[in-house]
Amino acid sequence: MSELNQPIKKLRDFFSGTRGKLLLLFSIEGLLYQFTVSMGGSGGFGTNLYATNLGATDTQIGMNQLITNCTAVLLMLPIGILSDRMKNAKTVPISLMLFMGVTFILYGTVPNMGQNRIVFFFLFLALTAGIVAEYNVIWQAFFGDITPEQERNSVYTFRSRFCFLFATAIPLLCGALLTAQPDADHKLFILRIFYYICSAACFANAFVLSRIPGGQRSPELIASQPKLSLPVLKEILSTLVHDKRFVRYFICIMFFYVTWHVDWSMWYISQINYVGLTEVQLSIFTACQAILQLFFIGFFGKMVEKKGLQFTFLFTILSLVFCPVLMLVSVCFPVNLRPAFFIIAGGPVMIGQACAALCTVQMLLKVVPEKNRSLIVSLNMLFVTLSNGVMPFLGVQLYNAMGGDFGAFIFFNIIVLLGRSTSMLIFIIRYKKNALGEELLMKK
Repeated sequence: MSELNQPIKKLRDFFSGTRGKLLLLFSIEGLLYQFTVSMGGSGGFGTNLYATNLGATDTQIGMNQLITNCTAVLLMLPIGILSDRMKNAKTVPISLMLFMGVTFILYGTVPNMGQNRIVFFFLFLALTAGIVAEYNVIWQAFFGDITPEQERNSVYTFRSRFCFLFATAIPLLCGALLTAQPDADHKLFILRIFYYICSAACFANAFVLSRIPGGQRSPELIASQPKLSLPVLKEILSTLVHDKRFVRYFICIMFFYVTWHVDWSMWYISQINYVGLTEVQLSIFTACQAILQLFFIGFFGKMVEKKGLQFTFLFTILSLVFCPVLMLVSVCFPVNLRPAFFIIAGGPVMIGQACAALCTVQMLLKVVPEKNRSLIVSLNMLFVTLSNGVMPFLGVQLYNAMGGDFGAFIFFNIIVLLGRSTSMLIFIIRYKKNALGEELLMKK
């Protein structure tokens, strides 16, 4: 009996330590957060399907990203500065979770709001998915405050494993339930249940965040944080503009994000209109993608430790380069074979995206100073979020401007392919220069 209790005791002792608590609590936080993102995020599995079954047009679906990310942009700087001035780094993330717990209940009642339900859909989309995007920004600075630098890679990798569990299970379950429904009203009923569960997950996550150790800030650090004013913003911007390391990173990463975000809404539209995926096939593809990424996240975590962030990040860009190729090749098949090919070939193509957040978060934290960290992260993410809001909408408008037909679909994906190939070239050059600099430094 004592031999059986020994492993349990070791496990309990490990999770009672600071590192163990960080691993455990961040994994639970990631699990609950992923449920919310999978169903209610701006690019979540449920969001576009909710809009489609409410009767949204392609242009309105393209506005999903625009509405949510513009909300995040408007709130980003005020909340970033407020977060920096809190006595505890956990205060703002917990408050955002509690707010989302309330708004997801309202979001789930949209189908009952009559002829104006599309208007209310966008309103509550802004107050749910928009706040989810804002939480993601604040979380990055919060993670940097809470987690020691030497532990960030292992904790983030461990958390990502749990995120992928729900990223796999939720689309499969939701897709299967939706496909079994006879009409849009029944499908909306299923989606509403999931959004009420999102509300419960947010309330639970607020409690989990409160149990994460650390986060206390010294009075001196709080006093050094700026108040929200134009002169302060100008001063910080001036400092960042003269920081060559940050500027080089910012220019390269923004080009990457612009070429990534441009087809976010078109990706869904193309899957439905040209590849011909049903709801259950869409959920199977999403689940297969998540399963493969779950298996490879540990591999990429080790690659970061051995080869570095910039080398590992090249796999993310390579994955994105092959996405428009996947679309173009899929439509060469007969209509009845397109879904099968897309799902089978798409899984391996999407593997590289497993390390996207793993690399971008850590690359950003490496070039951001500790002072005003939340505000600077917010400024950086303001531009990223603006791209995430505007580019998918512009992508749909570009597709419509070219005719909104099969020919426009082909030309659109060729444009995306060229943009992402250029991004790949930029980051290869950046990696080579960084590797050469480290080699010269070692010789000195």
